[in-house]
Amino acid sequence: MKRLRIAMFHASLPAVHRKIGGVEAAVHRLADTLARDASLDVTVFSCDEKPRGALYGHRRIFPSALRSRLLRLLLLPAFLNFLDFRAFDVVHTHGDDWFWLRRRVPTVRTMHGSALREAQNTTLLRRKLIQYLVYPLERLSTWLATRSVAVGRDTQHLYRCDEIIGNSVDLGCFKPQRKAPFPLIAFIGLWSGRKRGSFAFSIFLERVLPRFPDAQLHMISDTAQSHPNVVLHEHPDDATVAALLASAWAFCYPSTYEGFGIPYIEAMAAGTAIAATRNSGAFEVLAGGEYGFICEDRDFGDQLIELLDCPETRCRFAAKGIERAKTFGADAIAARYLEVYRGVAQC
Repeated sequence: MKRLRIAMFHASLPAVHRKIGGVEAAVHRLADTLARDASLDVTVFSCDEKPRGALYGHRRIFPSALRSRLLRLLLLPAFLNFLDFRAFDVVHTHGDDWFWLRRRVPTVRTMHGSALREAQNTTLLRRKLIQYLVYPLERLSTWLATRSVAVGRDTQHLYRCDEIIGNSVDLGCFKPQRKAPFPLIAFIGLWSGRKRGSFAFSIFLERVLPRFPDAQLHMISDTAQSHPNVVLHEHPDDATVAALLASAWAFCYPSTYEGFGIPYIEAMAAGTAIAATRNSGAFEVLAGGEYGFICEDRDFGDQLIELLDCPETRCRFAAKGIERAKTFGADAIAARYLEVYRGVAQC
């Protein structure tokens, strides 16, 4: 069997100097997992530099696109027409490809969420307008692809994707460890916007601390208000995130929208119970509440308190979550994509 040559494209890749986005983390993990297979040749095209230690090949293109939203939305997708991908059997894109019309090899497009849902869940007018503009472009990109993949049912419904494949988790990194000796809550996401770090902070101060005075909230975020019981972690690597999630008694994630929600599967793999607010990603990954609490804003504090107060509930969700996370293991997700690649490339 000949070596399958795979090209991937995403504008950004994980970098130590900024917050890691869910899509760039997913692209990096998938490419790195596939690159371990000697029968595959994997090259990632990106505007970013190659992450240290990455196993896949890399080509840096059009780096200025990362400095301007306009360049990334309009010029970068058109720039793809001037790249020659004919040395590859399949090209897998993860965004910013809607003006790539000269497709001379089969392409796979993964939709990691929806600009429409982003627009519906932001309070910033400029971001809302941009996301409403991007939505029809995303629909165009799925139409142009040989095969389209969605990370969840809501996204599949919006774009009529051919199939659903979730994002992956590194089970060798994210795994259960000893819990903290005090109530520790972990949060991942920006302070403002749909991740709602400020909401998690307020719930912690107003509801959790009066009940558990020794509790700590550890926030992997861009910023946080100063408080003796709140610890901010900026730009941690995967090992630090994994250790924090594993030591936490509960993972709180009050996001208003997730296309998938990689932190859900990372927390489950680390053996940590989850409290989430209602969104399509939570319902997808937590199976409607079977693998963690999903609640309205008014009940979020109560659910967090129940997780901290009831070891039986924490252990039940933790045990079920560990098994659930195995279905999203990096090897399992890579194997599913490899089937798609071979199908479109007819290899």
